[in-house]
Amino acid sequence: MLKLRDFFPLPQVSSLVKQVLASGPGLTVVAGYDSRSVLAFTASGDVLPSGRAAIFRALIDEMFAANEGAKIFIITADKSFSPVSRRDERRIGRLLVEAPITYDQRIGEAVRRNPKVLVLDRLEIPAVPAVLEAVAQGVQVFSQVDTVLRGASAAHWLMGECEASEQPAGLSWVLSVQRVMTLCSACRQEARPTAAQLEALRNLLTRLGEENFPDWTVKTYYRAGRCAVCNHTGRQGDSGVIDGYHAVSSMHFLPVETCLLHLATLGRLTLDDVFGYDDDRLHRMTRLLETMEQSLNSTSVDFHRKRMELEAAQRVLTHRTQALFSIEEFSQALINSTDLNDLADKVCRRACELCGADKAILYFQSTPAQVAVLAVAGWESEKVQKLLPVEQVFFSGISDRSIAYHRIPPGVSQDTVEGKKNKLRAGLSVPLMAQDRQVGLLLVHSTRKSTFSPGEVALLQTFANQAAMALQRAGLVDQLQSKIAQLEAAQAELARKERFERELELARQVQQSMLPVTFPKVPGYRFTARNQPARQVGGDFYDVIALDADHFGMVVADVSDKGMPAALYMALTRSLLHAEARRNLSPRAVLVSVNRLLLELGDQPMFVTVFYGVVEITSRQFTFARAGHDRPLLLRAGTVQELPGKGIALGVLGPDEFYLSEENIPLVGGDRLVFFTDGLTDLIAHDEQPFGLPRLKGLFQGHVDLPAVDLCQVVFSDLAAYHGPAEPFDDMTLLVVDVD
Repeated sequence: MLKLRDFFPLPQVSSLVKQVLASGPGLTVVAGYDSRSVLAFTASGDVLPSGRAAIFRALIDEMFAANEGAKIFIITADKSFSPVSRRDERRIGRLLVEAPITYDQRIGEAVRRNPKVLVLDRLEIPAVPAVLEAVAQGVQVFSQVDTVLRGASAAHWLMGECEASEQPAGLSWVLSVQRVMTLCSACRQEARPTAAQLEALRNLLTRLGEENFPDWTVKTYYRAGRCAVCNHTGRQGDSGVIDGYHAVSSMHFLPVETCLLHLATLGRLTLDDVFGYDDDRLHRMTRLLETMEQSLNSTSVDFHRKRMELEAAQRVLTHRTQALFSIEEFSQALINSTDLNDLADKVCRRACELCGADKAILYFQSTPAQVAVLAVAGWESEKVQKLLPVEQVFFSGISDRSIAYHRIPPGVSQDTVEGKKNKLRAGLSVPLMAQDRQVGLLLVHSTRKSTFSPGEVALLQTFANQAAMALQRAGLVDQLQSKIAQLEAAQAELARKERFERELELARQVQQSMLPVTFPKVPGYRFTARNQPARQVGGDFYDVIALDADHFGMVVADVSDKGMPAALYMALTRSLLHAEARRNLSPRAVLVSVNRLLLELGDQPMFVTVFYGVVEITSRQFTFARAGHDRPLLLRAGTVQELPGKGIALGVLGPDEFYLSEENIPLVGGDRLVFFTDGLTDLIAHDEQPFGLPRLKGLFQGHVDLPAVDLCQVVFSDLAAYHGPAEPFDDMTLLVVDVD
């Protein structure tokens, strides 16, 4: 975790922090502007976020160090908010703010438990009275707030809601923080202050009460340069500045100007940066507000445009909805019709009304080889053939969707369209689909309009679907045959699933057979393992490999997936690792080769984490490499240590990007090595909290004297009790190696 010295390179800040922490009961507020608008505006370089949240966490960390053993409560609306290190988590009480519970209610609950310190993740104005009441009870309160104000202005703003006449007691410190762009160290140049700068410096020092004015005039100051390092801006990096205001005495114990002056003497700022700090911040915040205003104006324009588009779309939708209701009513009439010819006439007339066409012709498949013309509208029926071959009407390439069709309909005489008034300008082919099969075709044409709108096409297609169902109503036998075919398909699917379950069971047996039943007999070493797959087939594996008379290898791995794919990938990885392990005693070289081979054997949507180590029996040197796997634990002399090593999982990156370190430690008598997969630490309880590595370490340390077999039993029993009756999500593997 970052410390305050990482943000503020000045010793005066450490002195200020000590004063704050030692001030006793009272409210300390860290103020800074980190709103989303600033974060979005940072890319332009005009406004830097203050870094308030990180500085607040660093302050709380130092507060914890200064209050060893004290009762401390954290009140937060963010479950992930944790301003302390893991070692301090056990010392705190945590109260979560969730609707309908408010901050002031949680503050009152915490005060009743008599804490010494109270930490709020943010200070809300309605909760200020409750905070002041906690201070009156002798509690030291720390919080943070989003504001550009500092000093007395920030204090009056915070407390103005409580009492209009005077500032209420309880506020101790306002620590206003901000970040400033610093000079580029590669091109900055020493510069003697000008007469105007000396005069401004004298005025500033007088206002600050600085008595040693001559000392400041002889200090070394700098001006900005230009170089390629800073992209010719003269600025590179940033530094934090702080304003420490003591509200009780209404004094600045560390004014922001003092911080700026010290940064100037360190070569991080120019004197003009110091003198123009407030004006510069005002200018930049003004630009931010202007940009936000422009953004709001643009958003408002977009909103009005979208609203107009939605209103137009709503009008179209209303029209189409009315048309759909009309189609639905007409469809009911079609369903109730028993005369096929009358039904066909109604379909043609209604189709012309829906899309504004003046000609329509309806084809229906009467036999597997023939199509009948059931009805026409706008065409001379006596000049239209009544029966046509299927291939002449159902053209190859016509899909189940409407398409443009400008030709003369099949079966219509050529002389019917001769003359200007009969010239076809727009046409549409609408297939009639029933039970996913084309049973007919509806062709509509217009001699007046040049095209049909998308809405008209959609309505016509919807109507055609309803008409097809009505026309197909007489084909009950075909429907029954379709149901029988569906039943047979369902039976076939059931049989396929049964075969799959059997194959999966066989795969489980094969996968279990690849895990070692017994381990090699190695003098001075004993091996114990336990594995529990999450499904019938898991992706974890482990092994102890006898390499030669003086070496053996140990491996634990976890494939990223579950089920059959993970088992197959596991088998492939295991085979490659066994083959490569006997060629090279270097764990890193073995894993590098396996990674290369996995990538060469195909692009798999999986990866595998591996920990592989080699023990030299005579010297007891343990050499290992960790390819993205959880760090094994070394139990030695009552302690639990994590083994080192860096590396990425196998099967992800090629040789040019793949990285892996090789580590070496000596083993001594009484050591116990514990290898495991993340199924143990990631196991989720009913409250969705993971089992976690600290809990697992404590389990091992608490049963350090148990034999390895009993230790495995205790671990898996605790895991089962923690998780409850639900099935684990991930495979769980544990390998224990005892050194005699």
